[in-house]
Amino acid sequence: MRALKAMFVAIAMTGGLAVAPAFAQDVYSGYNYNMGLGFDWDGFYSGVYGGGVPVTDGEQSWSAGIFTGVNVAVDQTFVLGAEAQLGGDFDSTIALDALVLAKGGAAFGDALIYGAGGTGLIAGNFGYAFGGGIEYGVTDYVSVRGEALGTGEWGSGPNEMRLTAGVAFHM
Repeated sequence: MRALKAMFVAIAMTGGLAVAPAFAQDVYSGYNYNMGLGFDWDGFYSGVYGGGVPVTDGEQSWSAGIFTGVNVAVDQTFVLGAEAQLGGDFDSTIALDALVLAKGGAAFGDALIYGAGGTGLIAGNFGYAFGGGIEYGVTDYVSVRGEALGTGEWGSGPNEMRLTAGVAFHM
């Protein structure tokens, strides 16, 4: 009986020691302890976006979709990444958007300012996109962003500017 009690006490103490770091992180995370210089931009993320193309040639279109990507923090400031976007353009018809973008930027605490460029399907046609955006970490795992991408078909200049806003969930 005494050995059973000792084993129960040992298991309870071990469990308490295992939970203590997680409890301490929850208690002190509100004070930004152990948070470095801001949001952790390193790792995988995914999210949703919506927006549109302001009036172009008398027409206005809307866009919405999903995105996923990965960021690599080179140091405390510089961030490189790759992102895939899948969505649609909605005007009088629905056209597919599927982009693969390379990204690079600088983090300033909870804010990330980045440039992006890539290729894929834009409104159903093979083309390119380039531009940039700003993203802000609102919690440890969620960020909001605004992005502006100039788009065009290969062999021609950019003909549209897509403005979107989105929410990303970081893993």
